[in-house]
Parts: sequence; C-alpha cells; structure tokens
Amino acid sequence: MDESPVRRRLWAFLLAVAASFLVLVGRLGHLQLVLGAQFEELSRGNRLRLLPINAPRGEILDSAGRVLASSRPAFTVSLVHLGTENLGPTLARLSEILDVPREELEAKIKAQRSRLYEPVRLKWDVSAQVVTILEEHRLELPGVVVEAQPVRHYPRGKTAAHVLGYLREIDAESLKAMAPQGYRLGDIVGKLGVEAVYDRLLRGVDGGRQVEVDARGRPVRVLGQTEPLPGNQMRLTIDLGLQETAERALEESMARLRSHPTDPHPATKGAVVALDAQTGRILAMASLPAFDPNLFVRRVAPEEWAALNDPVQNPLLNRAVQGTYPPGSAFKMVTAVAALEMGVTGPRELFDSHGDIYWVSPTEYKRCWGLQHGGHGVLDLTWGLGKSCNIVFYELGRRVGIDGLAQYARELGFGWPTGLTDLPSEEAGLVPSRAWKRETHPQDPEWYLSETLDAAIGQGFHQYTPLQMANYAAMLGNGGVHYRPFLVDSVLSPSGQVLFQNRPQVLGRARISPETLEVVKQGMLKTTSPDGTAGSVFLGFPVPVAGKTGTVERSSPSQHAHAWFVAYAPADRPRIALAVLVEEGGSGYLAAAPVAREVLEYYFNISPHFPTAEGGVVTPLPNR
Repeated sequence: MDESPVRRRLWAFLLAVAASFLVLVGRLGHLQLVLGAQFEELSRGNRLRLLPINAPRGEILDSAGRVLASSRPAFTVSLVHLGTENLGPTLARLSEILDVPREELEAKIKAQRSRLYEPVRLKWDVSAQVVTILEEHRLELPGVVVEAQPVRHYPRGKTAAHVLGYLREIDAESLKAMAPQGYRLGDIVGKLGVEAVYDRLLRGVDGGRQVEVDARGRPVRVLGQTEPLPGNQMRLTIDLGLQETAERALEESMARLRSHPTDPHPATKGAVVALDAQTGRILAMASLPAFDPNLFVRRVAPEEWAALNDPVQNPLLNRAVQGTYPPGSAFKMVTAVAALEMGVTGPRELFDSHGDIYWVSPTEYKRCWGLQHGGHGVLDLTWGLGKSCNIVFYELGRRVGIDGLAQYARELGFGWPTGLTDLPSEEAGLVPSRAWKRETHPQDPEWYLSETLDAAIGQGFHQYTPLQMANYAAMLGNGGVHYRPFLVDSVLSPSGQVLFQNRPQVLGRARISPETLEVVKQGMLKTTSPDGTAGSVFLGFPVPVAGKTGTVERSSPSQHAHAWFVAYAPADRPRIALAVLVEEGGSGYLAAAPVAREVLEYYFNISPHFPTAEGGVVTPLPNR
C-alpha cells in the first residue's frame, strides 16, 4: 500500500496546527505586550470612578457687603452607573424615596449616557430624612451614593430676585451655545439676572475625588482628591435697605389701591428704579410680582411652575428693564424741552386753560383732566408742568410737531437701550415718528394732528421702560449727562484680589441748553409744591424734590390707568433719581408718588413723620 498520500495529509494537518498555534501565541503576545496597558486601564475603569466635587459659587453682596446670594452645604443623591447592572429595581425604589417620577430619573441617565463613568446627579438638596431612608436601604440600591455638595442659597428670599436671577440645570438649547466654553450636561448655570450674565465668573472650578467601587457600585476607598476652587465674589451697587424699602412700599401701595372702599384698582404689578444721578449706579431695582430664587434649588412643583409662568402676572418678567409702557404726563418735560429749544415758546408765555378744552378741528376737541376740578386758569410753562395741564402741552405739541418731540425724546435717552449690560434683554422702547408710522402702519401711514397731541402728553404710541424713565429723570437733574447704568460694582477673586472695578461711564450728553433745563427744573419743583399734582404727598418734606406725576389712560374705559412718578433729589444738586410705575394703579400722585416718597425717606434717613411750617405733623398719605 502506498502511504505517501496519508503521510502528506498528516504533515499538512501538523503544519496547520503549528500555524494556528503560532497565530494564537502572536495574538496573546500582542494583547500582553502592545495592548496590555490599554486593557489594564479599561479594567480599572470598571472599578474606579471620578466623583466631581462642585465648587462653591461666588457670593453676591450688596453695596455694603451684605449677602444677597451664597452657597450652603446640602445632600445630593447620585448614581454610580457601571453600565452592566439592571437598573429597573433601583430606579423604582429611588423614584419612591425621592418623590421623583421614574421617567425623569431615566431621562437623566440617558442624557449622560456618553459619560457613564461619572456619577449621574439625580436630585439636589434632599432632606436629612431622605438621606436616612437611603442609608437604611443601601443594600437594595446598588450604585446610589449621597454626597455633601454646595447649593445656591438666597437668604433674602424674593428680595432683588430679578436682579440676582436663579440657577437651573443647563438645558439642551443652552448647551449648544455654551459647550465651547466648557459647559456640559448636568451643569448648574445662571438663569436671568446677574447669575446668568456673570455665570462664568461666579461658578468656580470643580474639584474631584477618585474612588474605588465594588461590583455593586458602592465606594470602597478614596484614591485621590483635587479640591474645588470657589467662584469669584461679586459686589453690587444695590443698597439692600433701599431695595427692601422700594419693594415693601410698592407692595403696600398696591394693597391700598386694591382695598380702596369706593374706587378699588386691580394693582398687582409694578416697578421701581433708583439711580445715582451723578454716576449711573443702580441703587434699587424692584419688579413685582417677584419670585423666590430658592424654589429652583429643588424640583419645582407643577403648581409652582404654573404660577411662575402665569401669562398675566408673569413674575419672571423684570418689568424694570423688560416692561414697556406709555409714560403719560411724565413725558411732558420732553415736550417742554422741545418747545423751548425750538423757540416756539418762552418761559414767560401765558396759556389760558379756563375752558380746559382744546379744539383739534372745528368738530374734534380734547379735554384736560383739570376740567373736573374747575380748570387750571392762566398758566406759564412751569405751572403747566406743576399742575400737569394738558391744554398747555396740546398747544406746545401742535407747535413742535411729532418729529420735534421724537428728536428731543431721543436726546433724553428714549428709543434705545440705556446701555445696561449687567442684565439680559433690556428693551429699547419706542419713540413714535412719521417715519416709524409709515414703516409699521402701511395700511394707514398718515400721521394725524390728534396723534401729535396725544404724543405731547405721553399717550399714544410711546413705549418706555422704568429704567429709561429713571435715566430720563437723572439726565434732567444732572444737566443732560447720560451715564451708563450699572449694577456690578466690583469682582474679587477667592484670595481677595480685585479682578474688576466698575467706573462711571458717560455715554452721551443731551444737546439741551442749561436755560431750558432750568425752566423744566422749576416746573418739576412746582409739581411737589403744595399746589402741584404731588403736593399733598410731599407736604413738609425737608429735602427739595423735583418730580412729575403721570397717569396713562388705557384704550378701553374699563381698563384702569397706569400710574407713574419720576423725580430727582435734592433738586439743586441731585444725588438720586427714580421712577415708579404701578400698573393699573390709577393716578400718579395716588399710586406712585407715595412709593417714591418712602424711597426718598430711606435714602435721606428721614423719619416718616416730620413737622410742617405750622408745627403740625403730616403723614405721607395722599389726600387729593
């Protein structure tokens, strides 16, 4: 028998076995020598976890160093996810203990699926009772850890809420814009206010702790730790006492209006802005209704979220910089300035308003509010301001024209943002003109005389913010200088180094003569004199106040008027300028001027009651 074919097959088989063996040995060598370090790292990754340590956010202080926002320690519940275990039972139990829907917990894990080597933060600021329950059921909750982490705390609650803002977990839309700056899913970031604008300065640098975990995801030992770097400290220009006074006075005024026995007003919304008239520092900025920023530290309940998003009350809206309104008679200083600067009147001209009716045409006329009080009689320009006589300003508006009014409104800061950069989304307002109407009302582009007359008394198309109105008052008082309003005074590093110090910045000067401004000043002084529209409110006030009331008639007779008061003081050398708005508050002297008085009382350290020239005592409540 020929054995050569069998022998050949045997050798082929042996060679195949030898080749396979060599391949296996080669692959084993490659895994050991070339990829060994990589697989060792992967193995370590299955048992090592990096637990971030959140940096305490920098404090926010008022101008005197009083704390408006800080950080406090709180318990955070996280999941150290190994990626192989069945999370169903754990999430079901956690949902029950944390009172968070299971779907929400699953969404958090899914959102972090690309970084499962890091703990997934499931709930912040849990109570000690919840921590106790978690510890009692620790064996049933593999991978669940409780850490002490700093959370934001606002010790004054709603005070200055719109200035400060609040914190919230970053959303997908924000992440798209902020990812290049190093932000990631799960980060807590500022929303609204200075918390949002200066988030990067306040947030600090997180640290980390490397821990070894067992097969159930429970920490076994700490292998290393990097301490977090706290955020920078920020000092604002806000005076806490003045801020609290403005908010309280505004709230009390609205409560009085709502409870008036014969003429109640549905006043629930308003704003107050107080500026340093010589620098632009914002001393107080109130917007009501407000919200408590501490709500956002925890999970906001559905009923709370519904209230925050109420389209009527809209407590998240900062009315001081985002709400726009016609200014009513508080605009009349613009009309007076325009008439004087354009030479169509002089300070000695007298206006006869006995009839308190102004004829627009042979068939159309407008009335003055003074008609119900017997008319204003014969007035010069200063008393036209002091008594807020519409007849005077109808006539001046006719002489000046709408484009003249628009020109000087812009000179006094209307029609564009004031320049505030410390808060988001400042509104520019609206200065109406012929060109504006042609562009925005193509179906009716003609400008009518009656619209000019409405504009001359601050009615019609005007739309301005309370911040613009306060800036306007400051410019009238300080000689026409437009300072950039600012809220942030300085920023300090954790070591105390000054990183930023704000300085007053002049953005422009109104092209208005000192003589014209002096006439307007005298008219504003007459407003707060005993016979002026705010005379009863400021009777006996020891500091001279230059002011102007405003009442904004609404489009429907059933709608209550908005109330304004703008002022600066002392009248001879202004230190403070302010604007008060009360939505649906009625007349300016009744709703807004008393709020301004209380703010000025605090600012000048004046008792709420003070002697009059006759030696009596006057309480700052309007009686006319």
